[in-house]
Amino acid sequence: MSIDDQMDATMSKTEVAKPAHEKSPALTTSSSRLAYGIRGAADALDLSRSRIYELITAGEIAACKVGKRTIIPAAELANFLQRHRVTQLPDLRRGPASRTELSESQRGRESGPRSE
Repeated sequence: MSIDDQMDATMSKTEVAKPAHEKSPALTTSSSRLAYGIRGAADALDLSRSRIYELITAGEIAACKVGKRTIIPAAELANFLQRHRVTQLPDLRRGPASRTELSESQRGRESGPRSE
């Protein structure tokens, strides 16, 4: 076996470490993760980065500063989702308003305030 064959066999067994920004989603969504950056939190919640910043400013999500980085604890994201959980979805099966309901609501708007 030549040295090239040995190198090929060794390299095929060795996994090359990827930078953090290239890791697969399955690795980054592990339950052992303690905190997320802004982009990671936005991806985890399926929100935009600017919306994450708005939620931090509004006090909806607590963030930590480590140097110049802003990180959000994973537990904070879970608490945010828990606070915004919908217990019952609105009944979307109801059809459009009937003509009588529409005409009654329009009559109320058309009459407006009366001056006597």
